[in-house]
Amino acid sequence: MNIKDEIIALARRMGIDKIGFTTRERLSDAPPSADLGYVLPEARSAVSLLVALEKAPIRDYLSKKDQMAHVLDHKQSYITLGEAGRAIVDLLKRKGYDAVSPIPNIEYRRNEPYMAMLPPVSHRYVAVASGIGWVGWSGNVIAPEYGAAISLTSVITTAELEPDPMVEEDYCKNCRLCAASCPSQFVSVKESVEVTIGGHTQTHNKKGCNLRCVITCGGANGVRGSDSKWSTWSYGVIDLPGPGDEEAFIRKAKEHAEDPQKRLLRAIVYDLESRSFQTWQDFKEFWEKTVLVTCANCMLVCWPDLEDRKENYRLLTHSGRVVRGEDGKAVVKAPDEDS
Repeated sequence: MNIKDEIIALARRMGIDKIGFTTRERLSDAPPSADLGYVLPEARSAVSLLVALEKAPIRDYLSKKDQMAHVLDHKQSYITLGEAGRAIVDLLKRKGYDAVSPIPNIEYRRNEPYMAMLPPVSHRYVAVASGIGWVGWSGNVIAPEYGAAISLTSVITTAELEPDPMVEEDYCKNCRLCAASCPSQFVSVKESVEVTIGGHTQTHNKKGCNLRCVITCGGANGVRGSDSKWSTWSYGVIDLPGPGDEEAFIRKAKEHAEDPQKRLLRAIVYDLESRSFQTWQDFKEFWEKTVLVTCANCMLVCWPDLEDRKENYRLLTHSGRVVRGEDGKAVVKAPDEDS
């Protein structure tokens, strides 16, 4: 068994649903966050690992029937990825190669502009270069088998591993339900940009400032506007500017963060950049104990079949709105209930 087959067998045993391989050369035309040399100067190859999210909990989550089944599944996907990445690193090192597996989420490069959120290496770009999937309109990777409802990580190594064929077909279908499902208007409906990876040019939306996404995915805001009929799993309502003037959005968010009642928003606006994970255990404990998934709509609605996507969007937009109950806890208010 060659080393590539050993990696695949190990990844499968550890719960990885799809594995792909790419080279540093193939990523040479990709954006700077695809540079494997940032995390391992002598890197030659990368391994992309995918865990698919369970579909039944996603639908219960989108329809506001149950939040925690999906939250726990989503969290476990990253724990599985992290543990598998570490195991593959150990395997490669036993074979005499250097290797590293960056933390699979919530870790960003230092000394970058405010909220740039540039990762040590882009797991999305590595995944595309490894034949895992295609960049969809949302900017998420769409795998032919699973859609965008996936979690990703990468292993970077000095070993020379044969790359897998890249996906040739655009699986996005251009439905743009990801943009329609985004309460923060982070995902643009019309404006687009191009990204080239491995000689393949792909188009996705021109995103707003990252803070738009972080405020909503972090749970500080759950609606597009105060009169919205549906929400994320957050009851937060923050009056923020729509897309267009991102500097104004950041200024307004900072103003709101000065409100002592908006402690979560303040933590997101001012504390996120300073967070650093020194070890895998630091990340694992933070992810398991602190993170509560309230959104991720843009990836969760996107399944391979277009009719499934439409149904997911219908479930979301007819799910009602989470409000703060008299006891301070979240309560789901159906769309036809009185305000």
